[in-house]
Amino acid sequence: MARAERPRTPNSKQQAARTPSAKAPTGAQRAKPPRVAKIASRTSFAKRVKKTRARPAPTANAQHPAPPSILHPPPSTTSRAEPPAGDTAPRRKPQTDPDTGFVAVGRVAAPFGLKGELKVQVLTDNMARFHPGARLWAGQQKVTVAASREAQGHLFLTLKGFRDRTSVDKFRQAMLQVPETDLPPLPEGEYYRFQLVGLTVVDRAGNVLGTLDEVIETGANDVYRVHPPVGPDLLLPALADVIVSVDLAARRMVVDPPEWT
Repeated sequence: MARAERPRTPNSKQQAARTPSAKAPTGAQRAKPPRVAKIASRTSFAKRVKKTRARPAPTANAQHPAPPSILHPPPSTTSRAEPPAGDTAPRRKPQTDPDTGFVAVGRVAAPFGLKGELKVQVLTDNMARFHPGARLWAGQQKVTVAASREAQGHLFLTLKGFRDRTSVDKFRQAMLQVPETDLPPLPEGEYYRFQLVGLTVVDRAGNVLGTLDEVIETGANDVYRVHPPVGPDLLLPALADVIVSVDLAARRMVVDPPEWT
């Protein structure tokens, strides 16, 4: 153990051995030491104190301008430490539309926790798409669902082969999609939303009302938002007496708009 250094005090025997014998001092020798030594000691200490006092910084005036080092101090040479290259990677932009020939069933919000879970926004009514063993495309990569759970209104997925947060970070903001060929056929009169978006909407007389831009979910029935060439959007309820016909091959929808539209 390291100890602070300090002078050792010899014992009486060591002192006796090291100290030469001396006769008892006489009366003259018992006189007090001169005060000059003490005064000189204090004076030297005072001089040292004066030397160490900080001098006021020189000020600039017309007769005595300040030196250049004071008027223009040198720039600081210190700089902030740059983060590692791996920490400055740009964030992935969210994928807004599925790839050509695919249908979106969900969107990854972000990794969750440290064990490779993904927090997912569901974009389908068919929750079997997220059951263990289901196959999806996360962006351009084919993946298999290992486990899924729902908590607080959110869906959390674990993918096979991805066991930590770092491995799934590349799926951040990615679209979860399936090929259109994997979709089961629907009964007559029912359509997938991606089939309706983009249709040209016309009335019974053939007048173009606009393009079907969005399918809005409501409690009772869906509502189609139609974007016209001029003017505000039209909202058409998906009812049998409003939607006359749908021709997917011709990409055309014939409607009979209500009077209040």
